Amino acid sequence: MIQEHLPLITGKGTYIDDISPKNVVYLHVVRSPIARGIIKSISRPESALLSLTWDDVKAYIPARLFPDLAKTAQVARMPVLADGRVNFVGQPILAFVVEDRYKTEDVAEEVSIDYEELKPIVDPEEAINAEPIHPGLKSNISIDQLLEGGNLSLKSKADVVVRRKIKQHRIVSNPMEPKGFICWWDNDVLNVYVSTQAPFGVRNDLREILNIPPEKIRVYSAPNVGGGFGNKSGGYPEYVLAAIASKKLGRPVKWIETRSEMLVNAQSLGRGEVSDMKLYATKDGEVLGIEGSVIANIGAYDYGINFFTSLFVSRLSNGPYKMKFASIRAMSVFTNTPPMGFYRGAGRPEAALIHETLIEDLAEELGMDPVEIRRKNLIGDNGYVTPLGVKIDPAGYNEVLNEAEKYYRKAKETHKDKGISIVIFSEIVRTSPGEGARAQIKDGKVYIYLGIGPHGQAYGSTFKKLASEVLGISEDKIEIVTGTTETVKEGIGSFGSRAGTIGGSAVIAASRELLSKINKNSLNEEDLIKYEGVEAEVFYKADDIFAPGAHVAVVDVDKETGFAKVLEYYAVDDVGRVMNKEEIEGQIIGGVLQGASQVIIEAMRYDERGIPLCSSIADCGVPTALESPLKVYPYYIEYPSQLLSKSRGVGEAGTTGALPAVFIALEKAVKKKFNVTPVDPWLIAST
Repeated sequence: MIQEHLPLITGKGTYIDDISPKNVVYLHVVRSPIARGIIKSISRPESALLSLTWDDVKAYIPARLFPDLAKTAQVARMPVLADGRVNFVGQPILAFVVEDRYKTEDVAEEVSIDYEELKPIVDPEEAINAEPIHPGLKSNISIDQLLEGGNLSLKSKADVVVRRKIKQHRIVSNPMEPKGFICWWDNDVLNVYVSTQAPFGVRNDLREILNIPPEKIRVYSAPNVGGGFGNKSGGYPEYVLAAIASKKLGRPVKWIETRSEMLVNAQSLGRGEVSDMKLYATKDGEVLGIEGSVIANIGAYDYGINFFTSLFVSRLSNGPYKMKFASIRAMSVFTNTPPMGFYRGAGRPEAALIHETLIEDLAEELGMDPVEIRRKNLIGDNGYVTPLGVKIDPAGYNEVLNEAEKYYRKAKETHKDKGISIVIFSEIVRTSPGEGARAQIKDGKVYIYLGIGPHGQAYGSTFKKLASEVLGISEDKIEIVTGTTETVKEGIGSFGSRAGTIGGSAVIAASRELLSKINKNSLNEEDLIKYEGVEAEVFYKADDIFAPGAHVAVVDVDKETGFAKVLEYYAVDDVGRVMNKEEIEGQIIGGVLQGASQVIIEAMRYDERGIPLCSSIADCGVPTALESPLKVYPYYIEYPSQLLSKSRGVGEAGTTGALPAVFIALEKAVKKKFNVTPVDPWLIAST
């Protein structure tokens, strides 16, 4: 058993809601029940300790546009509290603070808000030509860029062109534990406890919104964080409101998100893209290039870097194939839905669904074997630069495909009447710009500090192993401390499949630097006393790397009811180097479950008024054991990366592979093409 798991499965974990400072009070947020409208009046609650509206706050959530985009983008930043207009169901309008958290709903009944309801825009395709939802903007298009590269004249050389349009419904991230935030002030210093993946991300957002120096903000992640899936990577309106309220009241303020709030909250939802793409090829199966459009529904506001989604998906749509040109229009559009967040994979699964459905359609059009057409166009193991300039580092592409082919051929023999697919993808591991770490000899041990925020990963066990290898001391003489801004000068966070790989590299670099400071090749027991207090801090820099995977899905369908089931799933991934076998398997299996559920059951839908049609975690399709794949078999190869850890992240590999693998296998089982996720049972039963 992994060391970190024991207290969790025995009920001894400490989560954000288990922390209650003395004299704490509770924040509650009143949210919009309509998707679009003008606020005519607000009546504040009389029995609250404090209430806040836009006039008390007048602050916006950051939208971090890249310089080259800022010149042409239409930007609508989200107000911390509605600034006279609301643009999605769930948008914060008023916040108040009470002594007793169980009276918040009663006090909320005292609030009265009058609206002039306006017609909302919910569909991203309709939004393009619809009336702008934001006064002052010319349209609902935030980002509109044509990405082109390579030899575009080759389009005319194509013998065959296949086309796919796919609409992916949004998905709620739904970690087991929703968000939570506690703060108080010591004079001019803001102390924060938060359920987060990225303590430095929280600090950076609070610094910018509250306009206070970063050294005046101390952020500590809760000892245990019950999952994140991208939903806990930065700051949120409620964090700002709690900080303002704490300052005004001189008391600690606590906010714990309810599940119903999570379903409608900013950045709780991911996916939501509409892609319409063509693949050009020769009659012997050589892929020439890709052309089309990607429309990303970024919701009501530019929030963080959600505007970048359409560009990110477009750049990754090349996949692991030797394409010679690309021409993709990337559009990020506003709708009256919650601002898009980054659900596990955050563009990687969407891009994999694009290139794998196209390559599968091409194989069928030409009568070629699905494995052979992929092998024919695979970039190989020596690295590649795509027509859009994405640099893919050397990795084990051939080996993962060859290994997965064995399971594919065997499944084809065993399951004659089932849908069986094989896909290959290249998962970007967001190791840039790097990660910080500090190593210190203290109290007869070596302490390794990092600013990343674990939220279910076994970083302690993994990083102890790496430090032990470098320092030459046993793992019980090493302590790993994560999840705070107070132990390192700089940190990035745990997301994008990055933290084990880049965090591990930073641990190795800091350990080496510590040895260099005392001019030794390794440590012993005496050194841990002799060099008490010696420390070394690094920020290990790196570019992004890629991790290839090839997955196989076996799907069965009840044609009367339309319900689909994943019977078997085989995942072969290049992990670079195995640092923690159990953790790799857990990450892959969990990711596969989420990718499969997007195909079969999971979605957040809205009616024509922009009202969410999911009111509970069950409604939005989170799978139970009954809907989950019956058997998942994770396998791996090791083609070392160029980083110190030699590893490649796998946090999003399962989701990235399972979305196209299960989608294509389902199509093969039903013998019909689909253009939407999820593929609802009535779509299957009608065939």
